[in-house]
Amino acid sequence: MSRPGTALSAVTIPVSLIALWQLLSWTLPFDYLPAPADIAAALPAEVRSGALLSAIAHTLGVALTASAIAGGVGTVAGLAFGLAPRVGRWATASIEAFRTVPAVTLIPATVLAFGPTRRAEILLATYAAVWPIVLNTAGAVGSVHPRQFDIAKTFRLTAYDTLRKIVIPAATPVWLVGARLSVILAFLVTVVAEMVITPAGLGGALVQSLNALAPERMWVYAITCGAVGFVLNLVLRNAVRAVLPMHPVAGPGGTVRRAPAPSARGLIPLAVLLVAWQLTASPNSLVAPPPVQWFAALADLHAESSLLPAVGRTLVTYLAGLFAATVLGSAAGAVIGASHRIDRAVSPSLDFVAAIPGAALVPLLVLLFGTSLVSGIAAVTLIVTWPILLSTATARRAVPLVRLDVSRTMALSPWRRWSAVILPSLTPGVLLGVRVSSALALIVALLTDIFGAGTGIGRLLIESQQRFDAATAWGLLLIVGAFGYLTNSALARLSAVRYASADAANPRTAAPSRSR
Repeated sequence: MSRPGTALSAVTIPVSLIALWQLLSWTLPFDYLPAPADIAAALPAEVRSGALLSAIAHTLGVALTASAIAGGVGTVAGLAFGLAPRVGRWATASIEAFRTVPAVTLIPATVLAFGPTRRAEILLATYAAVWPIVLNTAGAVGSVHPRQFDIAKTFRLTAYDTLRKIVIPAATPVWLVGARLSVILAFLVTVVAEMVITPAGLGGALVQSLNALAPERMWVYAITCGAVGFVLNLVLRNAVRAVLPMHPVAGPGGTVRRAPAPSARGLIPLAVLLVAWQLTASPNSLVAPPPVQWFAALADLHAESSLLPAVGRTLVTYLAGLFAATVLGSAAGAVIGASHRIDRAVSPSLDFVAAIPGAALVPLLVLLFGTSLVSGIAAVTLIVTWPILLSTATARRAVPLVRLDVSRTMALSPWRRWSAVILPSLTPGVLLGVRVSSALALIVALLTDIFGAGTGIGRLLIESQQRFDAATAWGLLLIVGAFGYLTNSALARLSAVRYASADAANPRTAAPSRSR
């Protein structure tokens, strides 16, 4: 298909969907699903009042500030871990444990420490944004070939010159990818923090519109979140390509490094931290009580018959939503990736939808579907489907044509071709999408509780914040963090097994046999 035809298809699909939406709003009106014309009519008022531009400025200011802080801290930590592999190996599991703790669970403790302020938003966004830079920098530095260090010794370079002339240039491409992801994560978490902490920015405007039962304004700010995220991602992607036009990480076909699952021994630094916390924390602290009080608070919740039902509600919402998203996303991704025409036609729309922060859609879905368990599952499913879809479509596009040609030459039936050739090639991509979506699903499940669609852990977290009960907040955070870490580790090990099987079956990646 020619480029004009591709552009026409890319425009036709969203325009057709909007027209269908408008038509349905005339024939089947919904109370909280406004017509596109009503949403468009609400936009000029928000622009003229200055509320929209002020919200965008606040959100971007917090996100970019957090990204800058995360860039400095993450780069230094990543260089330290990469240059000292033994330290990095011991710290990896602890980093994974911290990284899998959703930023939303830190909101009560952060508010208790800093109040509902801009500083609290920046801290939460920095926490989420620092991990991609740490991991990418450490991985890139650790991948520098030992011969390059031998060359540095041969030329008698100082440690500073070795770092400046060898390590940093080698790590820069992967660092840029981590920095790009860091900015996007900072933007997403900033929206979440604004929704819960301060009535400012795009997230605060969304919640204010929800409380005012103004769905038109809610859609204006949700679409604005998507537009800002889309433009931000586009600018960062083009910036990486401009700096590194020939590097594989700058293009669509870059090789993805698969990190091994973290070792359990790496949790020792985290255990040491908790022991030190217990020994040094004041029992009367209103912000950071000792860990023993966390367990006592959880025991009290269990005695009140509040803990297990809340955990069960969150788990059901999380697992059911993630399962439904996996089925829908993998099926749609396989179809889209199999057809270049469909892929080119829907990719711009998918990129825009995927750029909308999932948190921005939670109030809309709660208002639309109500506050039942089904509402929470639907919210998780709709928001989490996109990463799985995109990852599956990428894996489907990467299936070697020679395998498909061989299957046709062997006259395999469509079902046999699918099960023996296509499905094994898709499985690693699906697992990668599920691993990425797992953390997002947990965040959405907690947010549905916070915004009234559930009685799970998120609701207990907000209640602990309202009671200034830091011990309960930290105890619930420990539960969520442990669950996130175990889930991420299980998916990482499963992905490693599937990748190993795929590599063994691929003659280009299989290790060559030694000749006798």
